[in-house]
Amino acid sequence: MEMDTQVTVHDAMTSNVITVDPKTSVAEAATIMSQKGIGCLIIKSNSEPEGLITESDIITKVVSRDIQASQITVAEVMTSDLIEIDPGSEVYEAARTMAKNKIRRLPVVNNGSLVGILTSTDVMTVSPELTELLVENARMSHTMDYSDRGTSVPGTCEVCETYVDYLEEVDGKYVCEECKEELEGE
Repeated sequence: MEMDTQVTVHDAMTSNVITVDPKTSVAEAATIMSQKGIGCLIIKSNSEPEGLITESDIITKVVSRDIQASQITVAEVMTSDLIEIDPGSEVYEAARTMAKNKIRRLPVVNNGSLVGILTSTDVMTVSPELTELLVENARMSHTMDYSDRGTSVPGTCEVCETYVDYLEEVDGKYVCEECKEELEGE
């Protein structure tokens, strides 16, 4: 007799979700994330999540635009078109949803109420076989458009995958100085 060993979202999710009110300043949100050692906050004013703000949102929507974080609310920069998942769904389904939508976090909602959050790390912890699916998603989600910026930006080299303070665009890819020299030498 074979037992069903499917892991559900409820089994893998974090149920102690840190939330903030939409009127919270981005500076306060960043402080909470830093103190709690987390990468995102769910925004809600009642039981249903209204949005989500991540470290990346703060960097791309506030810091890179030189906006004072204490003068802007999380409601102004949060991602509001949330993709949610039911706690009874299988983790495999959650991983496919994350990969398909190029996201790393899913609010877990049951009958309109936030009951948890599922991250790509949670998925990899309970189902290591899904790692390849999520790693590919992470590669795709870290490509950013810096076309309106100067010639050099910080980030992960698209060739050697090393994080450096200065990337330069070569043939449509952002690369470190070492890889730039190799690409230009070809």
